[in-house]
Amino acid sequence: MASSETEAVYLHDASLRTLATEVISHQLVSALEEPEKSLYKGATDPEMSVVTMRQTVLYPQGGGQPSDTGSLAIVDEEPTFTVTTVRKAPSGRILHFGKTSTQPGSLFQEDQRVVQRVDGAKRDYHSRLHTGGHVVGLAMQLLYPEMKKVKANHFPAEACMEYEGLLYNEQKPVIQAKVDELVQQDLPVLISWVEDGSDLEGKGAMREGPVRVASIGGLDRNPCGGTHVPSTQKVGPITIRKISRQKGISRVSYDVPLEV
Repeated sequence: MASSETEAVYLHDASLRTLATEVISHQLVSALEEPEKSLYKGATDPEMSVVTMRQTVLYPQGGGQPSDTGSLAIVDEEPTFTVTTVRKAPSGRILHFGKTSTQPGSLFQEDQRVVQRVDGAKRDYHSRLHTGGHVVGLAMQLLYPEMKKVKANHFPAEACMEYEGLLYNEQKPVIQAKVDELVQQDLPVLISWVEDGSDLEGKGAMREGPVRVASIGGLDRNPCGGTHVPSTQKVGPITIRKISRQKGISRVSYDVPLEV
């Protein structure tokens, strides 16, 4: 791994909520090169800055899942930096955007040891939404294997799975019943890595390098870089909110409780 890249610890252990690591850089957003600056549309505040570290447990927005929020603190001190959003740059750097709570312009130093803290309640909710989407996807796979998934969104109030072909409101209770069954079975959410993801092409698998695969109880295999809860019951009850159609694409919208 190049020294400028950030090790994505959340990919290997999504249960971690704190991590001590070292700062690579801390600079004002205005000092970023344009490709990285453009990753965060709301970064016009002159006091907004960005921290990169050697490792992170904070999830960057991607794969249909919102980014984590949290805080950074010098080891053995109180948090002084609020992380408001996280993005991954093409270079492999994971950028933690936010503001210091001390004097404006106060920056962490290179190689300084800091402690990352994830907003646990928000992460848990996002993880349950993401796993909920996989449960809906498995239900669809079992009920309508001929329908091809084209898109997934796991954002709060927007969560949905989209498929080629037409679904109708009469099918909503059928999908709901299968989703309920999968939740009640308390199937484990299995995470693995495969060197060859060629059999996953068409499901969004990367063509180069190891592919991270998420599976609901071994019944499906989907390339996925998101965070998940350990089993389907941990999602809580999944509600199929509605089915809608547009230009030959059917959208299955769903929701999970804010807390369980």
